[in-house]
Amino acid sequence: MSSVPKPGADRLVEAFQTYAHAIAAEVIRKYPTVDRDEIRGSAELGLVEAANSFDPTRGVLFKTFAYYRIRGAIYDGLRKMGWFARDSRLKFESGANEYMKDHAESAPAAASPDDAVKELEDITASVVNCYILSLTDMPGEAPETGRKSAEEEYGEREMRDHLREALTKLPPKNRQVLEDYYFRDQTLESIGERLGLSKSWVSRLHAKSLEMARAVLKQSGITGAATG
Repeated sequence: MSSVPKPGADRLVEAFQTYAHAIAAEVIRKYPTVDRDEIRGSAELGLVEAANSFDPTRGVLFKTFAYYRIRGAIYDGLRKMGWFARDSRLKFESGANEYMKDHAESAPAAASPDDAVKELEDITASVVNCYILSLTDMPGEAPETGRKSAEEEYGEREMRDHLREALTKLPPKNRQVLEDYYFRDQTLESIGERLGLSKSWVSRLHAKSLEMARAVLKQSGITGAATG
């Protein structure tokens, strides 16, 4: 993605640069040992990407549209710097951010209160699956879970097993996107380059794959956090 804004987008970049820096500051506060200049630079690149992609006719505020893209650019920068191998929280936050970005940009408004409740349940389930995926480096490996109760460790291990089984039932490309992103710490951009797809298309494929995994779990009768 070019760091040069398209005509007309430069005004958005100028107007929302402080906003991008504030989002960067949130991440820096959580991870104070990261390179601050790198994080701010990534946030600015995300802002330019948002300004270049923004379509005001869709009725979405630019501030809302830019939020997940700026955070996504920051997480991409951290991933490239090797931070994801040190902290699984970043992997989870990155995946959840990408899912929410796609949902915010593509999901239609809920038609009724019941639809809104169902939508929230589905979002929660997919985000929880991001968390479960982030706990495992490669299929079949059992990561250290840290200071958790035996019940918590058992529950997470069981959900990892169910989710790994669900991945085997996805189409090859959907499975590859999730495994490359969560198990091999690849960016959506690098996955897209190998598959011959744009980053935005891989982002949609990532979200769709999480939804497909959620559906497989539900069809298998797996209830609880991962299925809403």
